[in-house]
Amino acid sequence: MSRVGIISDTHDRLDKVRQAVALFNRLKPDRVVHCGDIVAQFVLKEMKSLSVPLTVVFGNCDGDRAGLRRRADELGFALHEGPFGFELGGKRFVVSHQPPGEPPVCDFYLHGHTHKLRHEGSSPVVINPGEACGWLFGRSTAALLDTDTAGVEFFDL
Repeated sequence: MSRVGIISDTHDRLDKVRQAVALFNRLKPDRVVHCGDIVAQFVLKEMKSLSVPLTVVFGNCDGDRAGLRRRADELGFALHEGPFGFELGGKRFVVSHQPPGEPPVCDFYLHGHTHKLRHEGSSPVVINPGEACGWLFGRSTAALLDTDTAGVEFFDL
């Protein structure tokens, strides 16, 4: 069984980033994925406290990509242009900030951008953890995916 923590659209909300890091450190997923819109380098610095590997894709509000990439490299994080694919526990993931048009062949498609919670489909299962920042809809959230059951639990931050 593999579990993946999912967060997106932090938009510089350090208090929510700290809460998410504490949540994921307590839940101990195999990996945490950030689906973009980190915005500033200091957010990555806060995520250094994660006790599990972190994978990040760029979002549309991540302006200083060179600076974010340098900081991610310094901190030992994987930061990618989306869509980015990887395997974990025999499952294929594709991570992008944008929701899928025609989803690629994979087991799980993780995205952000719309700031709306989403858990639907079966091939692939499409998941949006909502907005960690809480700016648009007033609810700050993150998610935990169980790859064996394709179940998702959403957490308020």
